[in-house]
Amino acid sequence: FTYCAAGSAHDQYFFRRPHLLVSGQVVTPRLELANEDLVRSHVQAVWLSACGMSLGSSLKDVLDLNHDDLPLLASIEEQLRDPGARRRARDRCRRVLEDLDDVLAASPWWDDDWLVDVLHAVPLEFERACERWRNLYRSARQQRDVQHAIISDASRPQQDKRQAERLRREAEQQLELLVASDGGRMQSDFYSYRYFAGEGFLPGYNFPRLPLSAFIPGRRGRFDDPEYVNRPRFLAISEFGPRTFVYHEGSRYRINRVILPVGEGDEHGAVTSRMKRCGRCGYMHPIPEPPGPDVCEHCGGELGAAISGMFRMQNVSTHRVDRISSDEEERQRFGFELQSGLRFADRTRSRSTVEAEAIVDDEPWARLTYGDTATIWRINLGWRRRRNRDQHGFLIDLDRGVWQRNEDDDGDRDDPDATPRDRIIPYVEDSRNALLVHPTRRLELEEIASFAAALKHAVQRRYHLEDAELAVESLPDDADRRMLLLYEASEGGAGVLRRLVEEPDAFAGVVRTALEVCHYDPDTCVDRGGTSGPDGSAGPDGSGGERCEAACYDCLLSYRNQPDHRILDRQAARDVLAPLRRARVQPSKNARRRVDELVASGLEGEWLDHVRAAGYREPDDAQVLIEAAGTRPDFVYRDDHVAVYVDGPHHDYPERVERDAEQTTAMRDLGYTVLRFGYRDDWETAFGAHRSVFGEGRQ
Repeated sequence: FTYCAAGSAHDQYFFRRPHLLVSGQVVTPRLELANEDLVRSHVQAVWLSACGMSLGSSLKDVLDLNHDDLPLLASIEEQLRDPGARRRARDRCRRVLEDLDDVLAASPWWDDDWLVDVLHAVPLEFERACERWRNLYRSARQQRDVQHAIISDASRPQQDKRQAERLRREAEQQLELLVASDGGRMQSDFYSYRYFAGEGFLPGYNFPRLPLSAFIPGRRGRFDDPEYVNRPRFLAISEFGPRTFVYHEGSRYRINRVILPVGEGDEHGAVTSRMKRCGRCGYMHPIPEPPGPDVCEHCGGELGAAISGMFRMQNVSTHRVDRISSDEEERQRFGFELQSGLRFADRTRSRSTVEAEAIVDDEPWARLTYGDTATIWRINLGWRRRRNRDQHGFLIDLDRGVWQRNEDDDGDRDDPDATPRDRIIPYVEDSRNALLVHPTRRLELEEIASFAAALKHAVQRRYHLEDAELAVESLPDDADRRMLLLYEASEGGAGVLRRLVEEPDAFAGVVRTALEVCHYDPDTCVDRGGTSGPDGSAGPDGSGGERCEAACYDCLLSYRNQPDHRILDRQAARDVLAPLRRARVQPSKNARRRVDELVASGLEGEWLDHVRAAGYREPDDAQVLIEAAGTRPDFVYRDDHVAVYVDGPHHDYPERVERDAEQTTAMRDLGYTVLRFGYRDDWETAFGAHRSVFGEGRQ
């Protein structure tokens, strides 16, 4: 199948472009060094080394299994609280982070107290990282004890006892996996260091971060070992959805049960929550206490009724159905209706978003909003082919965590002991670097779908990302596509989406690459067709095979966007992309107008004109009073914590030099980077020395 190879970094793409591989042009992988979660996990790893703590082979070497609440062992608790280890870790981390001073200073989350705060929070973070293991262990232990009581009850029928024996055996298998009792589990997902990497406490580039697990029971009389299968959250919401199949070791297993934390099933309200989702932009509004907001915090639209029964997806358990056969139509018959939402981080010290506009011929074409560590939701609304389209969620017995059967699947049978009483809507969430692209005019369905596919492929090609490192969604939903949500899906992020809003020409560069992806000349928009030469060699755009009419796997089509294949059209994408070749990205009008109004001197105006003429990133604000430092910088880059002063001749007087030095020290104490542009300085040299703040400029 062509599509199976088209997205592979080791197949068609490099076969047609051998100069990228054979000639030795190696491109270093992209990693956002200023990602807060990534830096935190490395700081915690340095702390672990500084305190000399051994995590053993499994969490039985960390937790006290003789107590019901599974507390930390006394020796572990003592090392966690050791102030000497904290001081050693702090000194080591400062040496490690010295090389990142400029990058960290430009990050909105960084300040002088961040490292100390993280090290003081290590005990809490360590406890939090143990919770998933604790929940799995408690649940398995409770299942073992309950089923053992049934087996020991002489009044229970033999059928109940046989089922109890099976469930007890599964619980014992789970416990053995969790404690790695066979001693050969260094490759197990519950090997201590691998487990803490998966929970985000330690760096873990090779493992899914914060995964969900499905328990696959072993089979008596065979050599099939029980196993936990992990999936990243955004994949698990569908692969581990209610009553779906997991294909493993030649057999089919059905997801029949959620492994609820012990105690939560007794209070059904404790496992569900309420929230509101904006129907215009997909922005999420959690409701800790009713009634919740009535107006969207992002777009100002009116919010509808709250969604109740929101259930954070938990680890799941399966039971074997049969062996995998050649008739696998069941894999295609049923699917889920998934919906996305987002919420930008709430910060008190700085803004969590960068807002800009893509300007074409002096008119705004799109609003761009970027946020690092934005929270992305993936919500499972129900079966795609359910009878009542207005009814969302699934029925579940929250006492036992057992899902009700799919009524449209004749081969799905209810658990005889399940008593469905609650309807819940499963969801998962995680933090990602995200970019919202909101066109100012309403695009047709074919246009925005094709634009989304072209934009995703172009960003990947231009910045050398793999398909799994970038995702794109339509908001508020696939039926009403008003804007695009792009987010960096890889661990730690790649840091490329920020460039699209901070560098004036970066967006236009991606658009030109998108035209090449769609088999068009980026300068003239002439159709190259994607055809191969007369000798069967690759065409001028690197594609091969027959002429591309609407779309092909060398341009817009991919395995991930199969539901959109019937509406994808490279000509529709060209119509959207062609004018965007001239696009320039600049701060939104409100911010730009405020900066212009607050420019206080002619020299400041010259500096601002130089920034715009050279294509550098414009400041977020001007003449902002920083009360704690008793100063008012000429310009401010808020998210980078950078203050700019443009100094005229009067700053040459000795008393003014002394005052400037005092203000600079005070600003640095508050976590700001202070940049001064004197009237006699070479400004271009200063801009070049701080590319992380001002961008690359117009080349």
